[in-house]
Amino acid sequence: MRNLARWTVGKQVAEPHLNEDAIACANVKGVYAVSDGASESFASRRWARILVARYRQRPVIDEAWLAHAIDTYHAGFDRAAMSWSAQASFDRGSFATLLGLRLRSDGVSILGIGDSLAVLDDGNEIRATFPYTEPHQFRTNPLLLSTIHDRNAAILNADFTTHWSLDGTSTLFCMTDAIGAWLLADRSNRIARLRALRTGGDFVALVEEARADGTMRRDDTTLLVIG
Repeated sequence: MRNLARWTVGKQVAEPHLNEDAIACANVKGVYAVSDGASESFASRRWARILVARYRQRPVIDEAWLAHAIDTYHAGFDRAAMSWSAQASFDRGSFATLLGLRLRSDGVSILGIGDSLAVLDDGNEIRATFPYTEPHQFRTNPLLLSTIHDRNAAILNADFTTHWSLDGTSTLFCMTDAIGAWLLADRSNRIARLRALRTGGDFVALVEEARADGTMRRDDTTLLVIG
């Protein structure tokens, strides 16, 4: 399996530089990651990019992994030079999801922290989703990775992984929460829409149509396809 497509649309299509989603792919290693930075937190675009790059480099989450990612994030800022309001926002931390996939000889191992969604499709139906299975789950506040180390204790002390077996019909869709909630609200019809996508233009058109008819929340929206 390999990366077949990676598409993203910002909250405002005309302002892609404000998009706080991030993707990293390593086809040779069979490692893929998607992250969604929390808009209300400080510089979450940078944090999301650090997380996916770190996962691509070393796809195992532990204290040392997180400490390295947090140090990398902090190295990009001079707190003393910030305004007092920026310092206060910086001190509250940045937050982001992390969906990580590792392809193995016996299937795929998945890490799911937060509300980014992995979907296993066999071409006829959705076989599994992780970490959510129902659309109402997207209405809760997810646990996110933070640039404040102590805020990650619950993540380090729990298991946020699953394993799926794969066969020759399997396709993996990885997506951020807006399109994930949209998909699970009408999975049989909407997975067919995702299967039919061929270009970035097709993806933008689908997202804009769903936003316009109110079935998809206006948020940064990202889709990674592996097959």
